[in-house]
Amino acid sequence: MRKSWVIAMGIVVFTLTLHANESVEQMEDFQSLLSEVSEIATKKSLNVDYLPSVVTVVDAQTFVDGGIQNLGEALGMLPGIQVQINQMGYTMTTVRGFKNPNAYLSDKIKILIDGVAINNAVSGTTSFYMDFPMQLIEKIEVLRGPASTVYGAGAFYATVNVITKLGNAKKENQVFVGAGSYGYRTVGGNLFANAGDWKIFSDGYYQTNTKELYFEPQDGYTDEGMRDLSLGFKAQNGGLEFLARFKRSVYGNFYSFEGELDPIPQKGEEHINTYFFTQLAYKHSYNDYEFETKANFSHRELDTSANIYSIGSQIGKFSSVGIDMQDGFFYYEKSAEQNYAIESSVRLPEIASNDISLGVGLQYAAVRKDEFFSSVEDAIVSSADPLALRDDPSFRYRLNKEPAFWTSYENGEVGHLLDGGNSVTRTNVYAYAQDLISVSDAVDVILGLRLDNYSDFGSQLSKRAGIVYRANDELIFKVLYGSAFRAPTFMEAYQNGHINFRAGDENIKPEETNTYEAVVIYSPNFYNRFSLNVFYSELTNVIDLEEFQDTNPGYQNFDRRLSRGVEFEYNYKTKLAHNFYFNATYIDAGYTIPAEDGQPAVNVSMPDISDVMLKAMYIYTPIKALSFGTTWRYFAQTTSTELEWVLEEADEYDATAKAVHIFDETVTYRLSPSSEIRATVKNLFDADVRMPAYYYYTADGGIQREGRNYFVSYVHRF
Repeated sequence: MRKSWVIAMGIVVFTLTLHANESVEQMEDFQSLLSEVSEIATKKSLNVDYLPSVVTVVDAQTFVDGGIQNLGEALGMLPGIQVQINQMGYTMTTVRGFKNPNAYLSDKIKILIDGVAINNAVSGTTSFYMDFPMQLIEKIEVLRGPASTVYGAGAFYATVNVITKLGNAKKENQVFVGAGSYGYRTVGGNLFANAGDWKIFSDGYYQTNTKELYFEPQDGYTDEGMRDLSLGFKAQNGGLEFLARFKRSVYGNFYSFEGELDPIPQKGEEHINTYFFTQLAYKHSYNDYEFETKANFSHRELDTSANIYSIGSQIGKFSSVGIDMQDGFFYYEKSAEQNYAIESSVRLPEIASNDISLGVGLQYAAVRKDEFFSSVEDAIVSSADPLALRDDPSFRYRLNKEPAFWTSYENGEVGHLLDGGNSVTRTNVYAYAQDLISVSDAVDVILGLRLDNYSDFGSQLSKRAGIVYRANDELIFKVLYGSAFRAPTFMEAYQNGHINFRAGDENIKPEETNTYEAVVIYSPNFYNRFSLNVFYSELTNVIDLEEFQDTNPGYQNFDRRLSRGVEFEYNYKTKLAHNFYFNATYIDAGYTIPAEDGQPAVNVSMPDISDVMLKAMYIYTPIKALSFGTTWRYFAQTTSTELEWVLEEADEYDATAKAVHIFDETVTYRLSPSSEIRATVKNLFDADVRMPAYYYYTADGGIQREGRNYFVSYVHRF
C-alpha cells in the first residue's frame, strides 16, 4: 500500500512539473482569479479572505471533476473534518476532534440547505442529508468555528450552507444518469422556466443501491441497501421567494445495533427518514435600509425497525426467571416532529464606518408522533409483577441493572421514546446584533452578540469578536474569538429509560464552547494561496453518557473537554490545465472523566478520531474536452479509549481503525459544451478502509468499508 500511494503522488508531482511552463494563453485572467464570495461569514458578499471568519468555499463542479459524489464526501475533503459512520450506518461528522463518543447521534455542526437549517430537535442528527448528490449543488460554504451569534444553537464547530443550483437561481436545465458498483443507480436533473414575472426553478433525483459487504468474522453480509428521493422547487419574483424541498430515504441496518448481522432473518429491518421544508422570504430596500423577513416550516418523520439479538440469545436470559420468550430482541420507533420559524433582520446604512445588522426571531418545535415498541420490554411487562418479587442476578434486565427502564414502566411510558410522548414542545425567542467596523483601509473589526431564550432551559448568550489586518495585497492576519452553544436534543433531555437506550435528564444544560483562532493567509500571486490556522477550543457542560461500566447509563453534563490544533490549506490554480488543493490538520483533543461510584478520575484522549489528516485533490485538464481528477486522503490511526474496562473487553476486538491512504481517480470527457461523461474508480488501490467502532464491537480493526468500486455518469445540459 505504501508503494502504491507513493507512486500515485509521484504521478501528481510529475504532471505538475511537466506543465508548469504552460503558455500565457492558458493562464487565468484577472476576473477568474478573484476569490469566491460567500454569503455565510457575515451575510455579506465579500472576499472571504477579508472576512473575520475561517471560511472555505467549495466549487461543486471542481469536486465533481475530482470524483466527489455527495455532500458527505465533500465535507470529508475539508480541513479539520472527519466523516465516519457508526454500526447502524448513521453518518457522524466530527469537526476538530470534538465528539461525544457515547452519544453518537447529535452533531456539533449546523447544516443549511439554501439557507434553511435541517437539524432536528429530537436527535440532532444531520446524517439524512449527507447522501445529497453533488450534481445538484452549486457550491458549499463551510464556516469552521462557532457561529451561534448569527445562526443560533447548533452552529457550534462548523456551519455548512449547501447552495444548490436551484437555490442559487441558476438558469440551467440538466439531466444526469449514473450507475456503479453494488447495484447503484441514479437519475436526476434541474429545470428552469419563466412564468410572467416569476422565475421557476425545480430539481430532483432518485438513487438506489443493493449494497452488501462481506463480513468475514460472521461469514455474512451487511445490509446497506438504499433508496433515496428528493424534489425541490423555487419560485422567485423580485425580492419575494418561495422555496420547498421534500426528501425521503430508506436504508438498511448495516452492521445492526450491536454488531450482530441480521440477528432475526425472518423480520425485516430498515430506517426510513422523511423530511419536508418550505420557506417564504421577502427582501426589500428603503432609504438604504436593507430588510429581510423569512418564515419556514419543516416536518420530519422517522420510522425505524431494528433487530438487535437473535431468538436463541434471549431464550436463555428469560428462562432463568420463568418467562417463555420465543422472539429475538427487536424494536421499532415511529416519530414525527414539526418546526416553525420566523425571522426579520435589517442592515442599517453605513454609519461612521460601521456596518450594522440586527435581527429578531421566533422558533417553535413540537413532537407530533412518538411510538416505541421493544420485544424484550413487552415480554418483561407481561410478567412484571412476578419479576418485581425476585432480583435474580442471572437476569440481564433486572431492576438494579435497568432502573431507568423500570422507572419508565412505573410511569406508564414504555410505549413512548420521550417522556410526555407527542406533547413535547420547545419555544425559542432570540435577538442578535452584529457590527463590522472598518477601522482603516487595512483593519476591520467585528463584534457580535445574540440572546436566545428557550422555554425549557432558559437564556443563552453567544458572543463573537475578531480583527482582520491586511498587511498588504499578499498577506492577511486574523485573530478571532467566538462562543456558541448546542441546545439539548429532546432525546438528551426527555428520553425515557429503555433497555439498550439511555435515559434523558430534563435538567440538563446546553453545551457551550469558547474558541480562539489565529489565521495567516499568504497569496503571493494569482495562482497560489496559503492559509494557516491555529485554534484552541474549550467545551463545557458537555452532554454525554456515563462511561463507567458499572454505572447506570444516562445523559448528563460533564465538566470540560479541550481541542487544539493546526489547519493548513494550499491552492494552486491556473486558467485551464491545473487545479490543485491540499490541506493538512493536526488535532490534540482530550478530556477527564470525573471520579464516580468509587472509581478514580480518568484522563483520556478523544477516542475514534485521527489526530493527523492529509487531503489533496488535483484536476488536470490538458485540453478543454478532457480532465483527470485525483483525490487522496490520509487518516492516521484513530485514537483509542483509555478506559480500563473497555480495553479489557477489547482483548478480542481492537476497535481502533488503522492508518489508511485512500485514492480515487476520475476521468471526465466533454462530448460537447453541453454534455459530458465521467468515470470514477473509488479506493483505487483497494485499501482496507475501516471506521472506528469504539466499544460497539463489530470486528477487529473497526467497521469495514468498501474496497475498490466504480461509478460512471452522463450529464446533458440544455
